[in-house]
Order: sequence, then structure tokens, then C-alpha cells
Amino acid sequence: MKVTMLGTGTSFPDPDRVQSGVMVEADENVILFDIGSGVLHRLVQTGIDITRIEHLFISHFHVDHCSDFMTLIQSLWLSGYDKVLHVYAASYAKTWWQGLFEHSFEYMKDRIRIELIELDPDDAVSIGNVRITTSPTAHGDRDSRAFKVQYGSKTMVYTSDTGPDEKITRFAKEVDLLIHECNWLDGEHEKEVHTSPSELNDIVRASGAKTVVVTHVSPEVVEQADEVVKIVGR
Repeated sequence: MKVTMLGTGTSFPDPDRVQSGVMVEADENVILFDIGSGVLHRLVQTGIDITRIEHLFISHFHVDHCSDFMTLIQSLWLSGYDKVLHVYAASYAKTWWQGLFEHSFEYMKDRIRIELIELDPDDAVSIGNVRITTSPTAHGDRDSRAFKVQYGSKTMVYTSDTGPDEKITRFAKEVDLLIHECNWLDGEHEKEVHTSPSELNDIVRASGAKTVVVTHVSPEVVEQADEVVKIVGR
């Protein structure tokens, strides 16, 4: 299993980082998790053939996690895509879907075949030898999901956006790779929205994750990257 961080930024413009996106390659499968602004460009930069993509998981519908979706659809259509794109998302996906294809981008409807699958929190998806499960996250009033990928003996959790949450800590227990957000520096913040470095340190220690990748980092976090890494890893 190969994991590529396509986008590690936030909604704040950053000259070096695009918005959220993770690619997992396992056997012949190419699976995307989130597709924020700039992720399609990063995909092309990896050299991947985008027509290999058949599965896209969207954690929630904040724009920095799904704004390249229609760009992907148009690019697949122009590339002669002849497969079915399976799109997995949370409970209000159909409302989002109708807004896109029946109102905003009606001309793109039926350009490619798409299957929309709404995921309940305990649902599991099998894609070849890959098994994917979900867990709700603490992200304001959004129905947002974290994803666990299991391939053979290896496990990875991508939290997407979340504040500190015991459910996510348990979900990530002893995983090989934890991709966890760190949107804020330490300080006073709205609860159950995002995670700070000290909070992430607590999560890492409690989960026992073997390797941690910090994502969804704001420009202020990037500016203090060395200090953030020290706090998370202490």
C-alpha cells in the first residue's frame, strides 16, 4: 500500500500547499480521500493516470475538501472515462449531489457514470484487498468522517477535520500510519472543530500510532513547523 499526500493545506491560500487530498494505491486500485482545490493538479503531477480512479471518499462537504470534484468529473469525461466512479460520502450527500447536477452544473449530468453511496458510521467498504471503515469526527455541526484503510497487515487512518475526540483515538489505536489534522496553534479555540499541537500529542500518545503525518495545517502552523513537530512528538 502506497499513501501520497496530495493536499495538506486549509481554506487559507498557501503558495506551497493545496487543500485536502490523500491518494492510496493498493494493487491495481487508486483510491482518493477528499478532493479540495488543487488536488487534481497534484494528481497530474504525480504522473498517475486519472482514469484509473474508481473510488472517491469525501469526508464532508466543506469546500476545502470537495471543491475539485466537478473539475475531476469534467477531466474524466474529456479523458474518455468509461468506468463507474464510486463516490462515498456522509448522510447528506444526496442534497449536495442535487445542488451540483440539477442546478449549478446541469450540463455535466450523465457525462460519466457515477454511483453515489451514502455511508452510515458503521459501514465498511471492500475494494479488492482493501477494507475501509469510517468513524464520525468532532467537526462542528458537520457530519464529517474519518477513514481507516486496512490492507493486509497494514492500517492507516485519515481523520480529515476533527477536534480531539475519544472515538477517533480509539479508531486509530495502534495504526501503522495516522494522518491527523493540526489546524491551530495552541491557545483558546472553539471546541470540537479542529486540533492543536498539544492536543494532537495527547492523541498520538493515547492511540499508540506508529507513524504520524500532520495535515490540514494553516499558514500560522506552517510558520512554526519546527516547534509544532516538537510538541506533537514530545
